[in-house]
Amino acid sequence: MKYLFIDESIDSKYYVVGGILVDNENDLLLVYNQFKKQVLNMSLTNKQKKQITTEFKSTLMDRTYPAIKRKFLYKLRSLDCKIVYSYKTINEKINKDFSERTYIELLSNIVDSINDNVVIVTFDNFSNVKFEENIIETISKLPNVKSIKKDYSYNNKGLQFADNVVGGY
Repeated sequence: MKYLFIDESIDSKYYVVGGILVDNENDLLLVYNQFKKQVLNMSLTNKQKKQITTEFKSTLMDRTYPAIKRKFLYKLRSLDCKIVYSYKTINEKINKDFSERTYIELLSNIVDSINDNVVIVTFDNFSNVKFEENIIETISKLPNVKSIKKDYSYNNKGLQFADNVVGGY
């Protein structure tokens, strides 16, 4: 069984959906705990340590702690995983409809490219029930998807990994 954690990143030229594909969620948590241990041993304030280990968002890591992000990405290399992504060049003004269609299209591309029969997909909560239902309805129809669910990134380390990986694109 494979676990896919998905996030998106948008800039002026590209819309990227991507994430991390692992065989075992526990391996991912082990790597996170090793990373957290490294952070807790750094000469940072307790507030900074808590900020990084509670929800290590890509924007925070890129802007404030780039050296720690490099350590995180290096630590990620020890995990048996695949980094997956799909992107679209943006040639038009982004509106809600374009963004939602593109997200589902790119996520479908990723899931279609996974050769394993059983995939559990977790995506970051959008706080838009209709859009989330559309994601779940569309992706759950793909033949290799066992289940798909939304979660909050602060609750899910896999989504935090995905955020940092996709933020790099």
